[in-house]
Amino acid sequence: MKVNVINNFIKAKKIIGDENIEISTLSPINDIIENSIVCIDNNKYLETALNSKANALVLREETANELKDLKNKTILIHNNPKEIFIKLLYILFEDKKYPLGTIEKTAVIKENTNIADNVYIGDNAHIGKNTIIGKGSVIEANVFLGDDVVVGENCIIYANVSIHNRCIIKDRVIIGSSTVIGNDGFGFFEVDGKQMKIPQRGNAIIENDVEIGANVCVDRATLGSTIIKEGVKIDNLVQIAHNCDIGEHSIIVSQVGIAGSSKIGHHCILGGQAALADHVTLGDRVILGGRTAVMSNVKITSNSIMLGTPAQNMEREKLKMIAEQKLPELIELAEEHFRVKIKRKK
Repeated sequence: MKVNVINNFIKAKKIIGDENIEISTLSPINDIIENSIVCIDNNKYLETALNSKANALVLREETANELKDLKNKTILIHNNPKEIFIKLLYILFEDKKYPLGTIEKTAVIKENTNIADNVYIGDNAHIGKNTIIGKGSVIEANVFLGDDVVVGENCIIYANVSIHNRCIIKDRVIIGSSTVIGNDGFGFFEVDGKQMKIPQRGNAIIENDVEIGANVCVDRATLGSTIIKEGVKIDNLVQIAHNCDIGEHSIIVSQVGIAGSSKIGHHCILGGQAALADHVTLGDRVILGGRTAVMSNVKITSNSIMLGTPAQNMEREKLKMIAEQKLPELIELAEEHFRVKIKRKK
């Protein structure tokens, strides 16, 4: 694909050099191959890219203006090379193609389903009674859709996903392999020394443009709905319990656990292995660092950055970490000052 054709999609501010040069692929900075294009978001990689076999580079304008020798490279000027990198991944590489309009012979389709004409349903998929699947959606092999499930338009449900009765998946949702949507929430109540199961009669709703990784569990609500709102991105191996409400465009990283009835604001970021106890409320744009733990019924205000166990303001927690590292020296100073010997356990 020629540079001037690529530019129809990426809309560079300016092109310096040969617009008709051919680009075969997009290269990572550590493995640049001939006839490729490279996006430079960090100038420490600039020299490597200039001396490579790449045909074209995407640079910020101020970076390009400082170059005295382009070394026969075509330069595309754009103030956000990372954005162009993402666009080039779409332009220069093809997604997997599905034979839309095909239902494999081994798929099981129960009565009263409403399946759009241009849907793909893979081998051994199970589509329950009264289930609706919108146009352009892909249901891969071994997917289980229970009764009264709704899957919207242009969704991709990867192999071995289970979506249980009455759950709703809206449009353009991607769900990774082996994820479970709408399993029973974890609810028990002790009666006469035994754990009585609390029936989980609600559902789970996944709104538009959500992406969920592999092996994620989103439990159904006790009553009402567990809701993952528009644009949320969830990494692999995340647990979201019953009646949670995850705000728009939030990011939840791998191994996060969120207990029941917690509410997350919009544009929040939950770092890896963060843990939220039940009935937690996070405001908008809250950031929880990796392994941060938030205790039950805690409310964290919008725009907070939290770290540690229990969750503290990040700057305070950093000071605590530094102090812990210096404890041996502090103990020695205390012993010297007070002329005592602090007993150490072996």
